[in-house]
Amino acid sequence: MANEKILDVTYPGITSWQWHATLFSILGNDENARKWIFSNYIQLRCYTINEIFTGDDMLFTDMMPGSSSLKECPYLIFSLMTKEQVESYCGNIIDFVIKTIDLNGYVYGVFDEAKILCNAEVDYKFPHELFIYGYNIEKEIFYVGDFTFGEHYTYSTVSFSDVERGYEVISAPEDHMFKDDYKGTRGLYVILKNNETTYYDLDITLIKQTLREYLNCEDTKNHFRMMRNRFTDTTFGVDVYDKVIDQIEKQLGAEEPDYDIRSLHLVYDHKVLMLERIKYLMANDYLPFSQAIVDEYTTVVENTQTARNLLVRISITEEIDRADRFRKYLTVAKETEIKVLTQVLEQLEKND
Repeated sequence: MANEKILDVTYPGITSWQWHATLFSILGNDENARKWIFSNYIQLRCYTINEIFTGDDMLFTDMMPGSSSLKECPYLIFSLMTKEQVESYCGNIIDFVIKTIDLNGYVYGVFDEAKILCNAEVDYKFPHELFIYGYNIEKEIFYVGDFTFGEHYTYSTVSFSDVERGYEVISAPEDHMFKDDYKGTRGLYVILKNNETTYYDLDITLIKQTLREYLNCEDTKNHFRMMRNRFTDTTFGVDVYDKVIDQIEKQLGAEEPDYDIRSLHLVYDHKVLMLERIKYLMANDYLPFSQAIVDEYTTVVENTQTARNLLVRISITEEIDRADRFRKYLTVAKETEIKVLTQVLEQLEKND
């Protein structure tokens, strides 16, 4: 066993949710993985849930695939280890993580980050996903990726003892990553890279189908009904813009505003990735090069970024008088995106 081992990570271009940040951290700009990535992450969806920490209504917005991407990506070998397996194989979480990393496996799971952030005992929990990619035995630290320990997604370190405390106190019902997918069990994800062989080529048929569903706001989840029952209140595609606008205006109109930028940041990340996809399709001759399309879609990215940054600023300065700009930025972004992606879809269909 080495004194220190740190697995490869690349700071992710997509950071809106921990599962996306984890996948992009592991795969970085791997060319094989890009073929799968650019075939997916086209559809948007949102629905209202109870926020796990406060119980308040929250507009949950994500790309597809969402948290399941870690399991579905063909360039990751993914397995779930139950808490009982971890204890049986290694006796404790620290030895399990070290041995997993020695075998080039990344560890991902839910920990009580209140125990990590605060040395004193607190009467609340903050269950959150933690990505572990390295260790140093002499310093007794793990190398982790997370949103909690900085103002944005950061790579940092957490002590062995804090990881152990944060893991032990989470019960199965509090493990929001596993309680639905794995019938109430408690456990950890073990993830290994699997990117030396091409398992997935760019799927133009899927890209065209999903672009249609995105532009037409169709229920993409209907393709997966065999896996679980459907929600009845999900919004898909470009209609997500309107739900996000409504959420922001509701927040700004509250007596005590609670600024939640997560949906807006997700929308911005979606545009960043869509622009990269368009450039990739052009560079690889799936689309004819068009600077006009690149430039117009760049304005979509810029408008969603400006809207996100404005909400961050208002959350700090409380300058509510600027709030009327949100609808303008996002409405223009929506209209421009529909125009550009319609052109992209038409060009792709000409190649049939």
